[in-house]
Amino acid sequence: MNIPIGILSRSFQLIFAQPHRTLFVIAPGAVLYLFAAALLFMSVDQAAGPEASNAIKSYPMLAAAVVVTCLAWMSFAILWHRHALLEGDQRAKVMRPGADVYGQYFKSTLVIFLIMFVLVLGGGIATGIAALVVNVAAGPMIGGFASIGLLIAFFTGLSWVLLRISLILPAAATGHDMGYQHSWDATRPVARDIFWTAVLLAIINTVLQQLAIGLAGALPAYTLIFDIALAAIQGLVYVSVLSTLYGHLIQGRSLS
Repeated sequence: MNIPIGILSRSFQLIFAQPHRTLFVIAPGAVLYLFAAALLFMSVDQAAGPEASNAIKSYPMLAAAVVVTCLAWMSFAILWHRHALLEGDQRAKVMRPGADVYGQYFKSTLVIFLIMFVLVLGGGIATGIAALVVNVAAGPMIGGFASIGLLIAFFTGLSWVLLRISLILPAAATGHDMGYQHSWDATRPVARDIFWTAVLLAIINTVLQQLAIGLAGALPAYTLIFDIALAAIQGLVYVSVLSTLYGHLIQGRSLS
């Protein structure tokens, strides 16, 4: 477990070693997210009920909100990858990614999305069938526990695959072209360690979610703020783990 702990330790060091720098790097993405939220708010008829069929009053504005949300995520991730991985003279260009970087990152994200869509569709159907068979064979009580176990195993495996093919994202953010097969091959020597990293990430995300739920229960007026903070922390941890893996496996950096 030394390598998984080293990956997470290095990832959290990137986030918390210089809090002011972290805030500076993620600020453009955060501003774009707020802008997207404002567009989304204006695209919805606030007088209509949540189940109203005509709740959307401006589809062009809704489409703009979706586009800005995508730009926000890419800015958030690209700038963080560059902050974590660029060195020397390139450090001055961390906050100035060109349109080509955004284009390559979008293409790489689309590749990952398509791969994960196929895996979720196929794996989800297989998991559902397996859970149904166990439920019929062992009864509802044992079958219920088995179904939960199957779901946990499925999503952990999905996270493992995602981490192994996603080195193409930090590569794109730093101006390098990498295929998902290259990413898969590069992570093969530490495939088992990445699996345990995925398990630890699942535990961390569960703890964070329960913490957010508890805070929202105690302070319901701030539920939206807690949800936004949770999403930001989870996203930052994810891109930091990818940056750490890329730095270690591709750039030859130490995890210490």
